[in-house]
Amino acid sequence: MKKILAILSAFALLFALTACTSDEKPTAAPDGTSENITDSVEQQSASENIQLATGITTTLFTLQYDKDVWTFFDDYTESEDDYCFITLQVPDPDEPEYYLIDVEIEVETDDPYDFREDLVYYGFNQYDYAVNNAYETVNVGGVELLKYENDDTLLYFNRIENAGATVSIKFDAQDISDVRIADLLKGLTFNIPDTGNEDGPWEWEGTPFSAEPKTVTAGSLQLQSEWISLDSYIATYETFNHAVAASAEDVYLLVDGELSKCKLTDGSLAFVEGITLPADDYDLIDATADGNLWLSGSMNDVLCIKDGKIVATYEDIYDLAMHPSGTWGIDYFTSNECNKVTFNGDTYTTVPMVFAEADTIMHLNVDENNIYVCASAADESGHKVFVYNTDGILQKTLCDAEGEGLGSITFMAKSENGYIGFDGNMRDVLLWDNDGNFVAEISDGDLFSTDYPWFCGSDLLPNGNIITIMTEERADRSATEVIVFTLSGF
Repeated sequence: MKKILAILSAFALLFALTACTSDEKPTAAPDGTSENITDSVEQQSASENIQLATGITTTLFTLQYDKDVWTFFDDYTESEDDYCFITLQVPDPDEPEYYLIDVEIEVETDDPYDFREDLVYYGFNQYDYAVNNAYETVNVGGVELLKYENDDTLLYFNRIENAGATVSIKFDAQDISDVRIADLLKGLTFNIPDTGNEDGPWEWEGTPFSAEPKTVTAGSLQLQSEWISLDSYIATYETFNHAVAASAEDVYLLVDGELSKCKLTDGSLAFVEGITLPADDYDLIDATADGNLWLSGSMNDVLCIKDGKIVATYEDIYDLAMHPSGTWGIDYFTSNECNKVTFNGDTYTTVPMVFAEADTIMHLNVDENNIYVCASAADESGHKVFVYNTDGILQKTLCDAEGEGLGSITFMAKSENGYIGFDGNMRDVLLWDNDGNFVAEISDGDLFSTDYPWFCGSDLLPNGNIITIMTEERADRSATEVIVFTLSGF
């Protein structure tokens, strides 16, 4: 919480200053170096508070700096036994509301999960880091740090395992070779005590998820879940944006923007081949009866894929939910003003379709006879599922047992017994009868033996069962996995 408050406060200040650096996700490869950029600096006396007389002293580091060059924001600092944070800037002399350099220096004693996520985010391989010792480090302030840089970001960071601490020094600058950066680092000294800490297992050392089949009675129904094993576990640091689609013969997983064709057989999902996608972040996928796959998401061009090849690309469509026929779908984003899109080869036509009862749309999917709009209600009565026919006429409004809102529905389907929905936010599987009356709320633990998953995506299998993928953190915190189940009996 301390970390979050400090970062939010600093972010709010930087936003007010209208900082002119890029916040796009970096793509450059990590560049290790062995240069030593830290000179010996006399350490100030220990203090629980920030001191400004000759520099800055926190409980975990000290900094000597040139006050004529750097502006220190003493209102946006933390100095405690387990968390220290400061931020400084070099203002632009021609436009003082902008900065030439911004730096955030942070030390936090915490578990290693966030650091390992940062390793992946900045392009370092975890196994090469932990086992092969493949990356050079730079000595900064008495600790060895990894170095990452792109056009306007320079980052030094590492895990100090015996202290249970993560160190981060991040510069955003118009010129990361600016000599003032190196000069500042010469005045930095870390004072992080050795506590004898040993971090928990890495993902390859931990225990992958598994579960036994479960049966839950709900009214007159008996729902059965089956955990589906994979060729090898899939670890991820993305909680939400994964998807699954089932065709007549195959299952397709869209995980971290990578598309895989798999074969489902006897409780296992075997990898068949990867399908190459453009370098964009796709997170929605539908399989249609004509053998096509449709990918969309993150405001990228919609892709139509057949036999592993991209056969058509469509511009100016946001998120796409396809009808099983493969001839039309719904183009949606967050507004209730959507479009019904009809495809004809390489072209398409649109007709506006407004779902007036909905406000902010969180998810939308289409089956043979229904359009399911999962959204906050326009009357401010909460998150609900609005069931429309294929002409966009409201048929049902699905809510909880008290007629109030739900959490965040990520998939809907209809069977002869009624409706079924997956509530990602509440981690429940919900049932309604054919008239839309609430029947049951089944927790993820009761049905899947999970602890706190996110229901990412689901699809109907040819036999009428549901295949669903989730993200779940392992009990030993060594990884978050993408896990797969099938569900029957609804």
